[in-house]
Amino acid sequence: MPQDRLMTMEEEAVLILKSHELRKQGKLEEAERITKQMPLQPYLAKFVKDHLGSDFLLNLGWNLAEANAEYGPDWLSK
Repeated sequence: MPQDRLMTMEEEAVLILKSHELRKQGKLEEAERITKQMPLQPYLAKFVKDHLGSDFLLNLGWNLAEANAEYGPDWLSK
């Protein structure tokens, strides 16, 4: 899993552009890895947790920094 950390809009924009370029080159796995470095929106993380479980969410490999900031560090175990 990537290091979970909050990012600025500029940092996210750089990752979006990198991911887009990799997709154009057909490097889909690498593009997905780059995309997952961006924090997943808290409401999406909560939806996945509530409907598919914490383990499923963690195994997806998304950056959960924004969800951790919004819901607290122990929200996945509640």
